[in-house]
Amino acid sequence: MTLIPAFNDFVATSWPQLHPQDANADAQWAVYDQAVSERVQAMLADPFTQGHPGMVTDLLAEDVLETFFGPEWVAKRFAQADTRSQEDARWVLPAHRRRELARRVYEFQSFPWFQDFLDHTRTNDVASALYEGDVLSALMHLPGTVTRNKAKGVKGEDFDVIVQFPGERPRVPVEVKNKDDDAAFTDTAVRKILKKAASQLPSEEIGWVFLRIPPAWVGGRLEEEYPEMLHDALRQTSRIGAVFTAIDKFRLNAERSKVSTSRFWHYFPRDDAPPALRETSFDLFRLLDQGMDYFAPRAPF
Repeated sequence: MTLIPAFNDFVATSWPQLHPQDANADAQWAVYDQAVSERVQAMLADPFTQGHPGMVTDLLAEDVLETFFGPEWVAKRFAQADTRSQEDARWVLPAHRRRELARRVYEFQSFPWFQDFLDHTRTNDVASALYEGDVLSALMHLPGTVTRNKAKGVKGEDFDVIVQFPGERPRVPVEVKNKDDDAAFTDTAVRKILKKAASQLPSEEIGWVFLRIPPAWVGGRLEEEYPEMLHDALRQTSRIGAVFTAIDKFRLNAERSKVSTSRFWHYFPRDDAPPALRETSFDLFRLLDQGMDYFAPRAPF
């Protein structure tokens, strides 16, 4: 049984009875999101689930992903998510990613590039697809238009996202990179991934790179060496105006049955980037650092 209806199904079945003359997508989303929020609150208040919000979140996450990708895809991609034990913590990342991917899928339903995002996610590594979703959501913090750029397989045109700002501020192409969880922390690894990202950005524009690093990289060495690695890498290209690095920290409770996550952002701007781009880059970092999300949609689970 579907716990949460898909947005398109809601619009097709419920919207005509509610507002038959109004086809405004923003209004449709507001009504849909409110209806889903009420359904989630009812689930949380149910005597069977009361006091177990994590269980509700897991049920809803699995439900949303199965709606769009099918049960077999979800079972295969998140096989370890429910194998929780005190002896084995390998469930932590799959469980976290299942929840977060479901939230991004829910939040993106009303956007014209939603199907492109689904297609990309279906055929790519979950961690990479999720991080691209996180970046799309993060960029919605800014008052601009965010669009997925369809891959063309052409050097300089194969970046992931376009952000178009109003007024005098520039259009910014964005490339998203997710480093494998088992990748070693070396200068060569950082230089290589940024070189690849630069080749995917347009030669006539200056863009941003969003990089997610493995949790194993977090530590004193990262703080001491990472900025210098970025500085050296950016000296080799003029296409990258700033690097935003997502640093995730995971904590298990004493019973090793529940995980809490925190994301921190490391911001490294290019010294000689155009003033308008530097200003915009810093505005985004400040919003990310303060956790402000006024413009981005937010899943109610």
